[in-house]
Amino acid sequence: MNVLKNKMQRRDFLRSIAKLGLTTAFTSQFMLSANVFAQTAGAKRFIMVYYPNGCVRDKWHSYNAGALGSNSFATSPLQHLNAHLTKIVPIKNLTYNGHGGSSGHPEACRAVFSGGQEYATTFDVAIGEALGGRLTKNMHVGVWSSKAKGTEYMPFTDKNRNKIQVSDNPQQVYDALLADVVGSSSGTPDPDAARRKKVLETLHENLDLLQANTLNVKQQGKLLTHEEALNYYQNTLSGTLDIGGTGFSRPAIGMTGIDDDADAIAKAQMRNIAMAFQANITRTATFQFMGAQDESLKINFPSIRAYMGDYGSGEKLNYNETRSHVSSHNESSLFDAQTRWYNIMVAYLMDELAGRPDVTYGGTLLDNTLILVMSEVGGGNHQQENPGIYVAGGANNMIRSGTGIDANNTGMSNLYLDISKAFGLNWGRYGNSSGGVTGFLR
Repeated sequence: MNVLKNKMQRRDFLRSIAKLGLTTAFTSQFMLSANVFAQTAGAKRFIMVYYPNGCVRDKWHSYNAGALGSNSFATSPLQHLNAHLTKIVPIKNLTYNGHGGSSGHPEACRAVFSGGQEYATTFDVAIGEALGGRLTKNMHVGVWSSKAKGTEYMPFTDKNRNKIQVSDNPQQVYDALLADVVGSSSGTPDPDAARRKKVLETLHENLDLLQANTLNVKQQGKLLTHEEALNYYQNTLSGTLDIGGTGFSRPAIGMTGIDDDADAIAKAQMRNIAMAFQANITRTATFQFMGAQDESLKINFPSIRAYMGDYGSGEKLNYNETRSHVSSHNESSLFDAQTRWYNIMVAYLMDELAGRPDVTYGGTLLDNTLILVMSEVGGGNHQQENPGIYVAGGANNMIRSGTGIDANNTGMSNLYLDISKAFGLNWGRYGNSSGGVTGFLR
């Protein structure tokens, strides 16, 4: 007992890891990774991007179905994706009706992202569980998500039916998931890495002490399971963490809470996702712009001011109307301009993925990634039909990229099911699905 008093106890270990955003059940997080990484067919990496409050649907869907050309997005807020036109699949006339749609934001968040099943595990989490990951099954990051009215306005739900609250701080995300993995370019030992190693060593010593006791068969089994999982994490931490390569750096900005910084914070979070994929610590990531019905962020950044009309300069730049939910109900050109910003950020994410090698699967990260971009409602007035949705990325050549699709009022759950098929998963259905979306898969 005197020895144990000098050791870091299990609760202290969990507190230390929790501060870094890594609290999880060891067995579910690490022990299955080797099997899922052995998959060869289909897309390899998945990103789900959420934006709040819908869009101006006529503007968003101003493209024609069929092969996309250089002018397809000329009058759409998707215009800024033009550099990646051959890796975009915009989809018209999906419906949330019968697939979780609702006229209320929190009600929509209960089921739209889980295929119409209220409070069920959302699609991003389900994909992450299926694909697995080296250090985490899914990294959730956000911009201004912490300012949501309440958890019921958060879009994503974990496998325990709890709403997921994400970190808006790019530096915190980097320190939790990437600092140990990529090492330090200056050669200075990372203090968090040293602390984690010390914690793991202490836990091993405590396990040794427990094993010296007389335990029944069930207790011995549990102890061995914890030790195996602990060994896995320690081997990863000690032996394979410094992956080498270039393009890794700690974000220069954290969550400041200053509106004018949101553009830089969003880019830093997008870059965190790209770095995490390059380091191969996860195959699944989720990004969210704020929470549903959000009014906390003024979306008036220089990149969209040319599209904001009277609100693009002078006093009106700081009017209440430049907040997303306030402007959404008017379905005005101002709201349309704001949705451009979301797509500008997705284009930046695609640039980051395209510029980084996928050491694990070959090609670039964008070649192997499938990105789903969507909101909880269709139009700004809570319509459930024809939401602003597109799929992006190379997806390992599993989808008909470069083609606009008319889904003919197919339910959203059918798209989820087709995306799972793009990853080679043998799901018979997802949520309220009844088939697929014609023309989406190759």
